Amino acid sequence: MVKIKAIMLTILVFTFIGIIHGAILNSINVFVSWILIGIWLIFSFKVLKNIKQHREYNSPQNTAFFTIAPVFIGIFYSIWGNFTDLLGENLLEGSDLYLSWWSILFGTPYVLFGSISLYRCFKKYNVIYFGTKSVDARKFGYALSVSILLFVIIYWINFYSLIEFYDLNLLILLINTILIILIPGLFGTRSRLPQLTRDYITERTNRLNQLASPRTNSTPRRYRESVRTTTSSSLTPSTRTVTNRSSLVSSSSRSIPTTRRRSTTSRSKTTTRTTNRSPTGTQVRSKQSARKITNFNLYRPKAARLSSEDFKCIFCFKLPKFPEDKGRGIILCPNCRYPAHADEFKDWLRSSNLCSRCNAPIPTNYRKNPKILTVKNYIIVLKHFVNNKK
Repeated sequence: MVKIKAIMLTILVFTFIGIIHGAILNSINVFVSWILIGIWLIFSFKVLKNIKQHREYNSPQNTAFFTIAPVFIGIFYSIWGNFTDLLGENLLEGSDLYLSWWSILFGTPYVLFGSISLYRCFKKYNVIYFGTKSVDARKFGYALSVSILLFVIIYWINFYSLIEFYDLNLLILLINTILIILIPGLFGTRSRLPQLTRDYITERTNRLNQLASPRTNSTPRRYRESVRTTTSSSLTPSTRTVTNRSSLVSSSSRSIPTTRRRSTTSRSKTTTRTTNRSPTGTQVRSKQSARKITNFNLYRPKAARLSSEDFKCIFCFKLPKFPEDKGRGIILCPNCRYPAHADEFKDWLRSSNLCSRCNAPIPTNYRKNPKILTVKNYIIVLKHFVNNKK
């Protein structure tokens, strides 16, 4: 609601200024120019806000908003400088090139931003997102480059007789687009990565399960001693006396008849059972379950505020489910720690060595030997952070 009010207030302010200035100069294009300045400011604040948000969540700018909108905003505001009396005077008089304050202030920043985004489509990004859908970044880069070239050339063919010069911003964009198509587009190569087979993923998952789950028979010595000490310390005075009595009975059982010996033995077993019902049994179980995942922060996605959305697969955008996803496994990016299904991660590595979300390079050792979590264990991680809201 506050954002809508701010947008409406900005438009009203610049509309009011445009009405006054346009009435003084008796010019409609001055009135329209002030409205366009207000729209440019609103769009610029939106761009800065999105950049801040993407940096906060360590997310690349591979969306349609960052790749399409800036370049065409730069083209439009550069062209509009040719038709307005507000800051539209040519600073390069006597030349076939055109450059005005309108072009410098409003067109140049987004022309450069659009060129950088187009370059990233070939060298940095692997997919471009349109909401929840995605397209190949290189194919998108070719389509965007051809659209820019056609738009600029058709504009010059239709309006050169009217304006009689070439806009410097559009000329720079035209040259940058041709160089980007030739160098990173046509001659740029992508590194080949080793493939992850399903057998390899299954083997890694089983090995991780063996490391993650504790063995009941081979409990460490220190752990057994700590359990014994906690058990003895948690006994009440009455249970201690009962235990002492049972030890005395067992020591003197040789001189007692067989029938009495059996009864005392059953009593000692009953006493031992009641002793084991103390809270130490729960403590032991909690320690054993905690040994599966000792440090949850190692699996925490890098985000300021966590929600269930941060634990969805970065490719299929679905939360891991058990037993539906049993055997697929989960791989975390070593940089942003966002999850992906192991089989989808394998398909991604065929064409890129960068994380699809944070765009950070994935180390070679990690690509060859990734750490694969079971879906069941990762659901435990998800519940730990979402339920505790950390």
